[in-house]
Amino acid sequence: MRNIALNAVFSSLVLPAGVTRASAGEAASVVIADLDFKPSVVTVRIGDTVTWTNKDFVEHTATSRDGAFDIATPTSKPAHWRAQKPGDFAYYCRLHPNMTGTIRVMR
Repeated sequence: MRNIALNAVFSSLVLPAGVTRASAGEAASVVIADLDFKPSVVTVRIGDTVTWTNKDFVEHTATSRDGAFDIATPTSKPAHWRAQKPGDFAYYCRLHPNMTGTIRVMR
């Protein structure tokens, strides 16, 4: 417990004002609206979760071009993907191939 408290104090001293330390497991959100992924590019760390919320009137997918994921994004509930390795993951909607996005995964 003492080490956790010391780490928190140390982190607050070395980080510039207004900058917070992100931890694994935090989320990035992508909204699907008007046949578009918004934002089209998100940056996360390994262990973070990307959540797609479909606000369109039709179903979509988030399908990576390299086969890392193929996720249905229904209008009824959010869809999630957890980043497991670093890299840029270009993706698109299989039903509407003009819809594209990128997930950048950092270490």
